[in-house]
Amino acid sequence: MPARLPRFLAVDWNGTVVPWFGESPYPGAIETLHALRAQGVYVVIVSHATPQQIQCDVARVGCEADEVHGVGAKTPTLVQLADRYGDGVMVGDSPQDARAAQAAGLPFIQVCFEGMSFLGGGLGPLRDWAELDLLLAGRPDRSV
Repeated sequence: MPARLPRFLAVDWNGTVVPWFGESPYPGAIETLHALRAQGVYVVIVSHATPQQIQCDVARVGCEADEVHGVGAKTPTLVQLADRYGDGVMVGDSPQDARAAQAAGLPFIQVCFEGMSFLGGGLGPLRDWAELDLLLAGRPDRSV
């Protein structure tokens, strides 16, 4: 993992950690998120879902997160996280995730699993959860 980790990591659920509710996580997703938490990164799941639906699915796969949000729109939650913690990154799979990150002033990492096309921009495509540390290392330093 890079020496300079973000204070928080906001993560979409469907298409990012799991293909869809009720399915197995992508290889390495849960382990990577747990490793980041162990290093002091505040991990937040932010999903376009009902609170009960996302909380149940996160618990089902054994994902340990500091917060779990089922929301209609991600931008307000991301803005609150950015206001509270400052230095953060959003990981997701869709144009909506990229727009929400941009609106909150957060760098965006797009997962590109199972034939997903890269949208361009952000910190680059994440094609394997094992690559997340490399993409986090490439983010801009906002501490200066």
